[in-house]
Amino acid sequence: MISGMTERQEPGRYYTFESRLPQGEFFELRPSHLPRNAKPVTDETSGMCIGYTVAQAPGLWQIYDVQGHFVRLEEVPLETPLIDPTDIALFAFGVFRILRTGRVLFESGARTAITARISQGTISLLRGRLKIGLHARNLKMTETAARHMLEPSRYVPLQIQERAIRFGKRMADPRKGEGMFRYETRMFKLRFNKQTMEYEYKQYTLEVVVRESDWTISHFKYTD
Repeated sequence: MISGMTERQEPGRYYTFESRLPQGEFFELRPSHLPRNAKPVTDETSGMCIGYTVAQAPGLWQIYDVQGHFVRLEEVPLETPLIDPTDIALFAFGVFRILRTGRVLFESGARTAITARISQGTISLLRGRLKIGLHARNLKMTETAARHMLEPSRYVPLQIQERAIRFGKRMADPRKGEGMFRYETRMFKLRFNKQTMEYEYKQYTLEVVVRESDWTISHFKYTD
C-alpha cells in the first residue's frame, strides 16, 4: 500500500485513455436542469455521455451539451426510403451512440432498418464543450492511478474525473497528507438494454484524490 508521503511525492504524468468498459456501458454526470425527455448521446471511445438530444419531431432534435446547455437545433436526415406510422410514433424514443469507428448509430424501438445520423459538426461541438473549464488534458496522474485506468472495473473517463474536481464537494484529505484534497460527486453508470432499447441507470459516488500543487490525481474509485 502506498503511504501518504509517497503519494505526495510520486510524480504525475500526462496520459490519454480509451474506454475499458464493456460494450454498451457508459458513465454520466447528469445535469439537474435537462428537459425530462432528454436522451444521452454516448461515445464508445471515451465511455461517457457527451451530450443530449430532445426529439421535436421525427428527425428533428434539440441538442444539449454535457452540462445541459442548449447548443443547436438539428434536422437529422433519415437513412431509409420507407417510414410507416409506427416508426414515426416510436422515433422520438431512440438514442445516439458514437462508435469507435466514428460512425453514429441511432437505436430505437422502431424497425432496425431505420437509422439517423448526427452531423460530424455536432459531434465535434459536443466534444469541444467538454473542454470548458479545467480541461482534462491539464490533469496529470500518478503511475499507480494510471494503471487502474487499464482495469475495466476501475476505469472512469478522465473527463468525468475532471468534472468531479470542477463541480464536486471538496475536502482536505488528512489520510493523504498536506496538499492532498478529495472530491466527491454523484455519478451514473448507463447500461444499454437491447430488449427495451433504453439505458438503465445505476448511481455511484465517485471519489477523486488530487495533489492540487500540480493537479495530479493519485487515487480514484466509485462505490454504490
